[in-house]
Amino acid sequence: MAEIRVSSVERDDAIAALDVHRSSGRLTQEQYENRVERAIRAQTRAELEALFDDLPAPHPDLSAAVSPRPAPVVHPEWPGGRASTRASRIMDAIGVLSLLAGLPVAIVLTAAQGMWWTFLIVLGVAVIAMVLGVAFMGRPTEVALPDENGEDGADPVG
Repeated sequence: MAEIRVSSVERDDAIAALDVHRSSGRLTQEQYENRVERAIRAQTRAELEALFDDLPAPHPDLSAAVSPRPAPVVHPEWPGGRASTRASRIMDAIGVLSLLAGLPVAIVLTAAQGMWWTFLIVLGVAVIAMVLGVAFMGRPTEVALPDENGEDGADPVG
């Protein structure tokens, strides 16, 4: 969310909060002027938040500067961060249910009727459903980790 752009109203709120810190003696006039310049030039939420890293409250309200899109979800338990989808969860459920319900039925049919091949059907359905569950997973999500400067590692598109 650090790359979310801020409005002039949010910049003005940041300057007002800096003024409170200057009047309470937490910032010298020179520090205040430096931070006000940075607030005026700030384009992103992260740039405004950085002005208050070493200051207690009050801070500007930047709650309106939120991403309109949800952050990408990474599933580290799957290689490449593949995300589960509704279809993959359904296929996984079919695979598990075929084992939970099918194995007892296959045992009874084998003991009562000698139908040993029912095990092959149950195991085949389970394996196919679980393979399809992985195949239906979403494409890998890419998340750029921030570097030591707090910026994402992606190169800007020029």
